[in-house]
Amino acid sequence: MFVGADLAAWLADPERQAEANAAAEAFARRWAGHPAVRELQRELHSLEPKTADAVLAAARRFMARTDAFGGLIQEFIGAAADNPCFRPHFLLLASDVATGILLYGDSSVTISLGVTSADALAAKKSGARGPSSIAFSGLRSAFHFLKSGGAVLSFWEAPKSGSSAAENQGGHCRFIERRRIVDGETLLLDGRTQSFVIEHAVSDMVYAQAEAQVEKAPLAVEYDSGTLAFVGASSTDEASSRVQMMVSLLRLMDRRDAAPVIVQLIERAPFYTRWYLMRELLALDAEAALPVLGRMAKADPHPEVRATAAETLALFFGEGEAAA
Repeated sequence: MFVGADLAAWLADPERQAEANAAAEAFARRWAGHPAVRELQRELHSLEPKTADAVLAAARRFMARTDAFGGLIQEFIGAAADNPCFRPHFLLLASDVATGILLYGDSSVTISLGVTSADALAAKKSGARGPSSIAFSGLRSAFHFLKSGGAVLSFWEAPKSGSSAAENQGGHCRFIERRRIVDGETLLLDGRTQSFVIEHAVSDMVYAQAEAQVEKAPLAVEYDSGTLAFVGASSTDEASSRVQMMVSLLRLMDRRDAAPVIVQLIERAPFYTRWYLMRELLALDAEAALPVLGRMAKADPHPEVRATAAETLALFFGEGEAAA
């Protein structure tokens, strides 16, 4: 992005702004109408049922056609180089060592193109402080390495994630193998029980990645890289994660008028979200939360949630309320 006088000139020039917007919109239309994208959409729409194996097979065929849409990617790069204000429609994906763009996404699968920086990876490994973890995403995925970067991966295996965090506690993951990957290699990974760690890379890694959004585990799980013991779990459901963030914001804003809405959410949320919402409701309005907590302690269908609610009821509201 340019700054200073050039930026001021661009901001003062509606015609140049319109040109940048038009170029982005035109590129988005060409991408959506590309034969490879259209074929992927048709194939996914025709799948019945949409199993993880089926959607990943369709995604792999799409990822293998890099020559078919390579021209559009080059056009995207050229347009961005010619016009610093060209904003493609691709969603940007970023972490501390990788950047990427979302090429395609729907309720059954997401496909992205990413680059892992060898320099950033080396800096992270040499500057690591404190405990690190081995993450199991809970999703079935496929990686197609366009450029392997001479990377060495270590592969890990863990027990299948249970229907609660408690079922994973006490478990350990285990090392399987360590090997170098090569350009053009495709790696299939069951993130419910399998994971890999990039141990080393000579140069940047470029890869396409597909993640099946069906048949996923309810929880993503992490293990300590030193002890290999279970350290935590989180929801794999994006909607539930967004609900948690919004309810936390309402609590921080002290929006007690939102308590009835939170109660409704608790009653229909998945088990791994219910207790989080109850905790936020207790912090926001304990009086409104008490009857819901009582019902949860007596009749929640999930044993872990039910037990935690009963313990909280007895601890903070006394035995009388717990027995009521």
